Amino acid sequence: MSAQDELFQLIKCLTPSEKRYFKTNASKGGDDKSNYVQLFDAIDCQAEEYDEELLKKKHAKKPFIKYLSAEKKYLREQVMKQMRAYHVDDSIDNKINELIQDANFQNNKGLVSLNEKSLLKAKELAVRYERYHLLKLILKRLTAFTIEFEKKKITEPVIALINEQKQLAIVQETDLELETKNRELFSIYRSGADISDQHVRNRVDMLINEVERHRMRVGNSFTLGIHFSRANSNYYQLLRDWNSSLISTQQEYQLFQQFPHFKTEISKDYRICLANLMSRAQSAGNNEWFLKALKELKELPCDSFNDEGEVFQNVYFTEHLFHINNGDFEKAEALVPIIVDGLIKYEVKINLARKLAFQFNIMVMYFLMHDFKSALKWTEPLMADNSEIKQHQKFVTVLLLPFIHFELGHEELVESYARSAYRLLQSKKRLHDFERLVIKYLNGMPLSSDRAEFKQKVMEFHSELETLMNDSQINSTLGMEEMSLWAKSHVTGTPMHEQLKNPR
Repeated sequence: MSAQDELFQLIKCLTPSEKRYFKTNASKGGDDKSNYVQLFDAIDCQAEEYDEELLKKKHAKKPFIKYLSAEKKYLREQVMKQMRAYHVDDSIDNKINELIQDANFQNNKGLVSLNEKSLLKAKELAVRYERYHLLKLILKRLTAFTIEFEKKKITEPVIALINEQKQLAIVQETDLELETKNRELFSIYRSGADISDQHVRNRVDMLINEVERHRMRVGNSFTLGIHFSRANSNYYQLLRDWNSSLISTQQEYQLFQQFPHFKTEISKDYRICLANLMSRAQSAGNNEWFLKALKELKELPCDSFNDEGEVFQNVYFTEHLFHINNGDFEKAEALVPIIVDGLIKYEVKINLARKLAFQFNIMVMYFLMHDFKSALKWTEPLMADNSEIKQHQKFVTVLLLPFIHFELGHEELVESYARSAYRLLQSKKRLHDFERLVIKYLNGMPLSSDRAEFKQKVMEFHSELETLMNDSQINSTLGMEEMSLWAKSHVTGTPMHEQLKNPR
């Protein structure tokens, strides 16, 4: 990404109030015609994409064009300087740091009483918001202050502060352990790792055992409780134990209710919690909790582009999937234009895994609606992706492609796509019972006009799928339900989306 694009995105993500603040402060002293303010307006006037050639042509006579590169750099620095000033009071970290700086000044000036008050106020905030890294510094300062200025019974308060520092060290160690274990569990889950792979299973079991080892240390800590709950939720997601995963996320949600000040202080984390609650509730078939989390997430105010992007990628993703799973395809399809626009508008905010998941769900939606032409279109970005992210979705896509081409009458392509699917799955060591059954059926699929033979093969395929789906170890394999619905639609004549409206 070019620096010019980054500057354009920086300006475009500012809220109206942030832009007013920048221009008001930039124009103080009558300098409202300065080059960088004019450049700010010129870039802000551009619509969806930054066009430097158009900028040069339209403002050819403006002074900032002559030294455009230098002006851009200066503008970026000024925008960030003003935004730091604008948001200085938004962060608890900033407030605590200001109190520490106040204490430094007061100490240098010999203002002993004020110095102590500033440190104690800083400590109060650091404890309340669990800012362990800052609390460590504050406790050291308070210990030094006590040793220097306490006149009587100096030993007792110093020992108390030393004990606080020791306890803090344990909490910080636990915080690091829980956070890193949770992040690894999440990365394994996000990568689409195969839990039936013994190496993967051994690793996640080891990680969750390490998390469990710290259970007694969590205590009443909000931060430690969040890490602990999220780690368990991600672990159960990997195991496809949807109810246990939902319970863990409900525990995280209850922590935010118990410590409501964190809802605003770390609003992004609260949005993530609500989004996970929606996702877990949906997987567990708990519509009550899904709708509760959806309503609350939609009602949370968005104060920035980042917040808007977070809400978009969580709300619309899960809501779209909710409508599909409940057989309401009209509502699901109505969300597609909104999703397409959002993927463009919030491109810099949306991670690749979520983007691929959006595309995969839309592809599956059209497949279930028997709109195979649209389904084929949405396979393209999934097949073009060469990353290792969401591989399980790509594996399902390669298995669905022969069926899509069959339904479109491209019978000459079915065999070649089946071979391609087999080669890819074999190379990735993903040929398990379900995948082998699909490949076996595709290789034996009768492509002649003999409908009786075709229906007989489909009935056999559906029967074997039913057997697999009744196996508790593999009945949640991604793609299995879609295959079963497709086979049943040919056996009974009932369209796939109609089957979802009236599940067996």
